[in-house]
Amino acid sequence: MKRIITYTYSTFAVLLLVAGSATTLFAQESDYETVQDFRSGYSEVVNWIDNSVSSSDLDEISNSISSLESDYSGHSELLNSALYPDTFSDLMDDLRSRYDAAEQNITTIEELNERVRELSEELAEFRAGLSDMDAQVEDLQTRLNRSESNARQLSGLVQQYRQSLENRDEFVAEFLEELLNKYETLDAQTASELAEAAESMDDNPIDLVKTILGDYINYTDQSTALDAGDYLRMKAQRIYFNEVWAGIGESLSNVYAPDRSVQANQEVTDLLSNWNASIENKLWSALTTAFSQNDIDLANFTSASAFYNALSGYVDSAVAEASESNREEDMERYRNFSSFWNGTVKGTWGEFLMNGEVLTYSQLSEIDQKLENWNEAAVPVSNLMLILFLVSLVVIIGLIVMLARKRGDA
Repeated sequence: MKRIITYTYSTFAVLLLVAGSATTLFAQESDYETVQDFRSGYSEVVNWIDNSVSSSDLDEISNSISSLESDYSGHSELLNSALYPDTFSDLMDDLRSRYDAAEQNITTIEELNERVRELSEELAEFRAGLSDMDAQVEDLQTRLNRSESNARQLSGLVQQYRQSLENRDEFVAEFLEELLNKYETLDAQTASELAEAAESMDDNPIDLVKTILGDYINYTDQSTALDAGDYLRMKAQRIYFNEVWAGIGESLSNVYAPDRSVQANQEVTDLLSNWNASIENKLWSALTTAFSQNDIDLANFTSASAFYNALSGYVDSAVAEASESNREEDMERYRNFSSFWNGTVKGTWGEFLMNGEVLTYSQLSEIDQKLENWNEAAVPVSNLMLILFLVSLVVIIGLIVMLARKRGDA
């Protein structure tokens, strides 16, 4: 009986030992699986973050990070031991850091893509509007070239043509203003990011700017219905165009022609120079004609400085002649010049003259001062003597009245 009991106790002890070993082994296998499952889940989330391309992707990833943390936070001590020197908390922080970086990158990309989409739409809309205006201008030019209408009808066509060009100028100026606002303060990093996004664009602002300048050059060279005021307006527009390009040309070239930015910038600069040459080829002759048609014969000029010298010299000569002769003809000559100067040159052209860097405000003021001297010198002697006689007569009469009053008082 004693042996049987001993045997039973021994068997039971063995069974307990086996059971304990099995439990330990099961626990070890369960811990191993927990660690491996966490590692797999962590790697999977990292892969999702690295391959995310949209905000919707990030929403799913954020949920996955939260689920991973919730599922394994109860095993943090086990994971800390298995992941040493990293910890469970370290890896969760790493996932959030990766997520934040991906979120920032995707937000930046989506914003850039939106800017490119908006710009593409704006360019398409502008091209359509510009095309309509060009068609209208070209139609009017064709009608002018073929016109055999009377003078009144022809004048109406010319006015429509000029108005169409002015409308086009305003349309282009608004476009340039938008470009200036978008790209004048563009930093290098944003320019680089925008350049990558802009690779998908079918059209770009540089090509559009070159198209506009090409049209301007053609209109300047080919039009036969423009006068001095039209060319002065063009010159002012060219100056503004040049200022805008100086402010944004480098940025635009870096963004939309990164592989040939210097060349692209120079191409537009050359077109601006060509446009200026076309304007000046017509402007000085048109100004000479305008003054001549108003019986004002200026010395020859082919530049802004020579134009001012011609104006100044003409007035100086007229002042000298009027001072010497004091004839009625001098006053008529003064009135004629003063009327054209104040009514057309300053009144109609003044803003274009200054914005187009043809005459400065100071130069206009100097001519005004010379005109005052001319006015004084042009008063005929006979009128001057009459004025002096009348003034003297008034003074004498005044003295007689005063003496009469004093005698009456006495």
